[in-house]
Amino acid sequence: MDIDKSLDEIIQAKPKLRRGGKRGGGAPTSARARYASAVPKAAAQAAAPAKPLTAEAIKIIISNLPQDVTEAAVRDLMQSTVGPVRTVQMSYNATGKSTGVATVVFKNRGDANKAHAACE
Repeated sequence: MDIDKSLDEIIQAKPKLRRGGKRGGGAPTSARARYASAVPKAAAQAAAPAKPLTAEAIKIIISNLPQDVTEAAVRDLMQSTVGPVRTVQMSYNATGKSTGVATVVFKNRGDANKAHAACE
């Protein structure tokens, strides 16, 4: 134990931690050098180009609603303009007042994309 040493002596006696958590004196390595051998070069060059995201969303969040808008009103509007709705949830603060935010979950995939496109 190092009970008879001062705190400064104990700290100086311990090896310094290098970036990456390794102790001792080794050559510092970059992330590029560490992972260069993990991916074969032929596979990296032959990688397919990335496709654009075409996710078909089922949920949309509507904000900036007036305080007097109800869940039923939001449900009726979305069902009449977009399609069948699974759930509608309004957000309320601690006093019970509406925060003006509603979350709508549609039954069909892609209906949230339609609702978003209709608002633009």
